[in-house]
Amino acid sequence: MGSLTAKTTIDQASTTSLSEDLQALYDETRALMGEEDLAHIRKVAAYSRAIKNRSRELIQKGGSPDALKHGIVLYMMHTLLEFSELGHNIMHGSYDNLPNVGEFHSDKWEWDFVTSIKEWKVMHHQNHHPFTNIVGKDHDLGYSVLRLYPTQNWYGHHSLQPALMSVFLLHIYHFSLYTATSAARVEGRKVLSFETFRATFDLARKHALQNYLKEPLEAGPRFLQTLIGNYLGTTLGYDLTFLILALEHHSPNVQVFPDPGPTESRDGYFHRQLLGTTNFVPMPELDSFFEGILEKEVDFPDRPSFEVFYGGLTTHIEHHLFPDLPCNRQRDIAPKVREICAKHGLPYNVTTFEVIVPEILRNFFRWAIPVSDTEQHRPSLLLKKPRELFSRVMNGLRYRSPTPTTYFKAPSYFNVPAKVLAASPAANGQALSITLEKPFGWEDVCWDAGAFISVRLNVDGKDLVRQYSLTTDSQGSDTLDITVKRVRDGLVSNAINDTLRKGSYLTLVGVPQSDGNFIMKALPKRPVFIAGGVGITPIISMIRKLHREAPNTEATLLYFNRDAESIIFEQDLRVLEMQTGLKLHLICDQAPSSRRELVQAALSRSLLEERIGELADADVYVCAPSGMIAAVKGHLLAMGLPEARFHTESFTLPTLIRPKSDGSRHSIHFVRSGLKVTVDGATTLLEASRQLGVHVPTGCERGLCKACVCTKVKGVTQQDEQSDIPLARITMCNSLPRSDIEIDL
Repeated sequence: MGSLTAKTTIDQASTTSLSEDLQALYDETRALMGEEDLAHIRKVAAYSRAIKNRSRELIQKGGSPDALKHGIVLYMMHTLLEFSELGHNIMHGSYDNLPNVGEFHSDKWEWDFVTSIKEWKVMHHQNHHPFTNIVGKDHDLGYSVLRLYPTQNWYGHHSLQPALMSVFLLHIYHFSLYTATSAARVEGRKVLSFETFRATFDLARKHALQNYLKEPLEAGPRFLQTLIGNYLGTTLGYDLTFLILALEHHSPNVQVFPDPGPTESRDGYFHRQLLGTTNFVPMPELDSFFEGILEKEVDFPDRPSFEVFYGGLTTHIEHHLFPDLPCNRQRDIAPKVREICAKHGLPYNVTTFEVIVPEILRNFFRWAIPVSDTEQHRPSLLLKKPRELFSRVMNGLRYRSPTPTTYFKAPSYFNVPAKVLAASPAANGQALSITLEKPFGWEDVCWDAGAFISVRLNVDGKDLVRQYSLTTDSQGSDTLDITVKRVRDGLVSNAINDTLRKGSYLTLVGVPQSDGNFIMKALPKRPVFIAGGVGITPIISMIRKLHREAPNTEATLLYFNRDAESIIFEQDLRVLEMQTGLKLHLICDQAPSSRRELVQAALSRSLLEERIGELADADVYVCAPSGMIAAVKGHLLAMGLPEARFHTESFTLPTLIRPKSDGSRHSIHFVRSGLKVTVDGATTLLEASRQLGVHVPTGCERGLCKACVCTKVKGVTQQDEQSDIPLARITMCNSLPRSDIEIDL
């Protein structure tokens, strides 16, 4: 099996979306997996055991002046390896679909780490991955008790952070305590109860008896050395692991987000994972020190590369994009992920270990007092605002959110209020053209012609989200400009027209984006634009781009409307026609005889042939109601347009398409539970499991976070029909049966 690195290439001119590029990379990587991946993880597990055995020997028996020191270091390295390339990786099911997986199946693996596997999976798979860096939802942000970001509200207990840091660094059981409380919160159980901490108590008791009593007693005269060695080996190993984990999502180069809600698109989900996660470059001097001791003390033939000690941690971006890919494959595809980020204008966050670890430690002290990011260097300024300081302290001690909630100001990219700078009626009052100020921190946010923005509005007590095309690209305007047309029975569009005025605010769900192939990055040789009604909004951004960058380009616009009163941007289009090579055709169902410049006609093939001409060198961009898009596409393909040159827009969110019931019924058998249920082809396997009470971990419930991945023993789902190879590992939340199914649950 070869590395994917040399195989996959990313076409910089491609119009595929971020999620499509990442899915293609994931599919190719999974297809490469096989026996060599199992051979790798078997070797790593054997190496970890060899390190642990040698550590015990050095600590308990000595034999050289450096025996205790080297034994402690080896214990540290064993602890880090048990967490990284082994446990953290295996428990995501990285190898579950491979034959002869044995002990490396996610349900069978037992790690040498003082944390409940069951609770870890709930905390990590069902909370952290779906809700990465979402304030108030991701328990890993501050690990439920710490303030490590200026955007977190300050509460009374945060003043104790310096003391808490000492407690954390002096013992190892905080890992298990945090995991237990997070799992209880996810599952809706009472947090402060004996049952919540039962597993932690059991694990701590076993660990303490083994490391601090049994092994020291077995060491005889080296009782004290063994006790000290075991304590320092485990504690320093957990400290190193904790510091590495803390930097992955708490570094200054990552972002935190308000809750984007269920409307977050596939691209938005991966966008958040990229912005909220960082990789790190290890410290060469530290690694060299560790490697020297490993090579001297551990006799292991053909040892794995030292990078296995950071498995899934130095490639934490790849881990969050593809949580069930093994670490060796994450390392293979890291260059391709960086390339995809560059293609889509997204950062690929990397920081250095020796710089960021001191920064994380400083944050324990820095954010222990109620200062914002702008006040951190001169907190004494707060003393000049005693009323403000008193308000913050009292709110924090009472565990109330501060008022106003923006005093800890930092850039946000989801659910951000944008100020309306202008709101002007258009199309004779049938639409509203809106100019929005870029929110704080959005100075470097860019978008291409054809992009759209998602907005949130509360209408009659309901939170509703809609998408509207931007009428300029970011090179053409430093504001966010949209035009919203009234729609019969339209809740959000009509509410915007009725209520939005200069000086009011509109909530933006995320940064501008575009799914599919509708954005115009590069200028086509001969663009043809076809718009229907308000579909002119993304089209005019493309025409404005042509005007700015290549005004002599031969372009054609066919703009269809019901009547002359419905035309949006008519004056702008007339000006653009005069200043560029644009051929403008305004076509109405009903046109007044006094408006001879308007064409009265209906959409037809003959009209398209007359107005467009040859299609051999044309790229066609269409934005219109779905019925019109289908009709235009049919005509143009029949006229000889290559389908790859037909570009259209869709605001479709990643919702599951359920087929109409054809009367077929399928048996869903949960093998280990011994339970069966019969469902139709429009019922997801997750829904089937819930009918029986079979527990399946869930997170986003859109097939993105992989929390609900399970092994399919037998049967066919709609995902198999869309794949070139049968799928052994499937996401239960978006899998629909096409036959009887057996699930390994």
